[in-house]
Amino acid sequence: MAKTMTNLLKRHGWWAIHAIRMTVAGVAALAAVYALGLTVELSAVISAIVVTQSNIGGSLGKAFEQGAGSFLGAVVAAVVALLLRPDDPLSSALALTLALVPLSVLAAFSVGFQIAPITATVVLLGAPGLDVGPDVLAAERLLGVTIGCGVGLLTGVLVLPARASRSAVAVAATVAGLLAAQLRAIAPDDGTGEDTLAARASEIRRALLELSTFAAEAARERRFAIGRTPDPERALRALRRVRFDVDMLRRAARGAGDDTLTDALAEPWRRAATGAAGALTHVEALLAGRPIAGPAVSLAPIVRDYREALNGMRKAGRTRSMSTPELARLFGIKFALRQLERDLVELDAVAQDIALPRRRWGS
Repeated sequence: MAKTMTNLLKRHGWWAIHAIRMTVAGVAALAAVYALGLTVELSAVISAIVVTQSNIGGSLGKAFEQGAGSFLGAVVAAVVALLLRPDDPLSSALALTLALVPLSVLAAFSVGFQIAPITATVVLLGAPGLDVGPDVLAAERLLGVTIGCGVGLLTGVLVLPARASRSAVAVAATVAGLLAAQLRAIAPDDGTGEDTLAARASEIRRALLELSTFAAEAARERRFAIGRTPDPERALRALRRVRFDVDMLRRAARGAGDDTLTDALAEPWRRAATGAAGALTHVEALLAGRPIAGPAVSLAPIVRDYREALNGMRKAGRTRSMSTPELARLFGIKFALRQLERDLVELDAVAQDIALPRRRWGS
């Protein structure tokens, strides 16, 4: 039971960390409003909760969206209210329509700015029982959002801080491991079904989308000089290229059939798939900070063996009886292996750059 709980905390401990951070942000925003003697606790607390994300980069993005969206919504609503001065249901509906049309278009283009039409609605319709004008409501709304965003950002930096750059590196290591597993699965005689391979490809696609999100959030952190981790965008680009190469190999090799990959071609292809999987496991260990068992395997001689074996089949006339799809698959594997060799070299260099600060710190 104790081991199970430990594993559960290791895998899902970030849930508790995020809950603690968000709770602290909400309570701290409420305390700040009371300490300043203001009456904007609702806007401040809601903004602090929204801004508090799983990492600092995400919080920076949400803070910008909340601040900019609230400012635009308040300004548009205040201008419409001053021009129309709504004082009955019909004029209020007209004012709300004029304010919501441009702000809703903005929110449609950028989901992050959905706060803009909400702010405009609050400013125009006000709150029941409050005899204040739209200018006062706009000022209070902006004040509350500003306090909430500030408290949310401070909470993200000071309370159990998590950086998007570190999360991006961890997800990049996961993607490298998934690609290695897929390469081993498409090797000849593996026996893995196409449905299983398609499921693994879908898992890789989801992980790359997650890595893309973390890379964008890490870019915000670098703009504010938070963290020194190298740009994970490079790892994202390199992994996307490798994933494309692996997909090409999967389609070509699975379509070739056992009768086509025989004799001289089967063994080089098997060694190439295994060697590329080993290189990706090496990259995974670099990114994850695990011990490295020797240098990565070079694919150059293995790819050369496949190319020479294919040329030998062609010179011996064994390719003349093959159909066009069979030849396309064989030469497609050749092209994909050569491209994979180049992209793995680039990916290993990126992983080395990311792992270098960690090794310096450790020494």
